[in-house]
Amino acid sequence: MTAQSRFMSVKVGDKVPSALLSIVKHDGQTGFSSEIVDTAEYFSNKNVVIVGYPGAFTPTCMSTHIPEFIESAEKIKEQGAVDEIIALSVNDPFVVTAFAEKLGGKTLVSFAADGNGEFTKALGLDLDLSAVQLAHRTRRSSIIIKRDTIIELNDEQGAGLTEVSSAGRILEQLGKTK
Repeated sequence: MTAQSRFMSVKVGDKVPSALLSIVKHDGQTGFSSEIVDTAEYFSNKNVVIVGYPGAFTPTCMSTHIPEFIESAEKIKEQGAVDEIIALSVNDPFVVTAFAEKLGGKTLVSFAADGNGEFTKALGLDLDLSAVQLAHRTRRSSIIIKRDTIIELNDEQGAGLTEVSSAGRILEQLGKTK
């Protein structure tokens, strides 16, 4: 049995599963810091967009997918009354912080360092990239969460594409959920 088939994927209407991860945020002045949170508690009173990506400093994540969300962050927050946009990967907080610093965007996008892959597995969005020396990662995806309930789930079913999980798709979906 593969790691990907052991966990059921969440679906629209499900509550956010509980898992521990580090939220890496910029405070607007001095820099980035991280805090370990329980996802069920953290998302309980927020409207959030999560963008899942396979790894910090990987080509598509760095050149297209996450920069697109940084560029669209203000529109996304305005259109959907979104409190926070969080980029999620199975990386440690130190790597995620370096990635966030490199991309810029400071207070526009927060980052979730799911170092142990607990949240990614609980969502059912894990991807085995061991064949290319990347171990288990987060599948490229995007999720809209309203007060701890999954409203939209966009799963690329892999690592390479960004059409289904794009910022444009999120903007379109938020426009319909007003």
